[in-house]
Amino acid sequence: MFKTILTIAAALLYSTVLYCGAAQAQDIYPNKPIKIVLGVPPGASTDFLAREVGRGLSERLKVPVVIENKAGANTIIGTNAVARSAPDGYTLYLTTITTAVNPFIYNNLPYDFKKDMKNIVLLGVADNVFAVTPKIGINNAQDMLAYAKKNPGQFTYGSSGIGTIHNLLMELIADRAQVQLNHIPYKGAMAAVTDVLGGNLIGYFGTISAQREFIKRGDLKPLFVTSAKRSIYLPEVQTLAEAGLPPIATGYWMGLSAPAGTSESIVSLLNKEINAILSTPEVVQKFNQQAIDPMGGSSAEMDAFFDAELKLWQAAAVAAKIVPIALGK
Repeated sequence: MFKTILTIAAALLYSTVLYCGAAQAQDIYPNKPIKIVLGVPPGASTDFLAREVGRGLSERLKVPVVIENKAGANTIIGTNAVARSAPDGYTLYLTTITTAVNPFIYNNLPYDFKKDMKNIVLLGVADNVFAVTPKIGINNAQDMLAYAKKNPGQFTYGSSGIGTIHNLLMELIADRAQVQLNHIPYKGAMAAVTDVLGGNLIGYFGTISAQREFIKRGDLKPLFVTSAKRSIYLPEVQTLAEAGLPPIATGYWMGLSAPAGTSESIVSLLNKEINAILSTPEVVQKFNQQAIDPMGGSSAEMDAFFDAELKLWQAAAVAAKIVPIALGK
């Protein structure tokens, strides 16, 4: 009888140890695949950056990292999907500059980014450049302003669409410089660049990566970049301030976010690991090939950066006379 009691007690103790061990293992983050959602389709800088960061995280955290493209509604579908996800660190969002623009384009977003999401880290910034056809004789920003003032509404420039960052930024520049520009929206960079090369459009405003090869060949004449200092990818090109234009500093930036309520320990771990990834020579080289500057920093720094971007794009939307519309219209 005594032996039976001991046997039962030992079995209970063993079961308890197993249960506690299993529970403890479940509390360890991460112990299953992590998903990074993108609000854009595959391809371009955003997709490239997400896959590089995902590969690095997978190697460091020893779990699979899956990239999921949830494109649609100017990234809103992807953002909302993550905002409504469990705040457990297993569903993350590749935030882009579009996230800071959308509140001033749409008046009925299904989420409030600042309340529903938590910034983890700023990943990278792709510099913007405005370039024109060399056939028209505009060699610098002052030439551009002179042409625009002499020919109101005849200075045509393209971007990837109405309400995009490049459209809004150029309208903000035009508003502060007190000139009138004629915006022609396109569905993508290559169609617009082709029209500039063919002389059907004076200039195109977009990322450096979309224009760098044409600029190197002399097919496009760069007038200015929108970074705070000269870009390492086009060091000969002036900044807005150097060009005598309103000193606005911004680029196509990308960051990583999680649903609000994600624990600080998870946010801290992801921030630490991603900062380490962004500092590796291999990642720096791959980013540079895409004309992306690796960033990094703390979660608080990402918050401050995001707040500054909100102020900038609110002013840009006002300058572009954007009237917020209902989503889906």
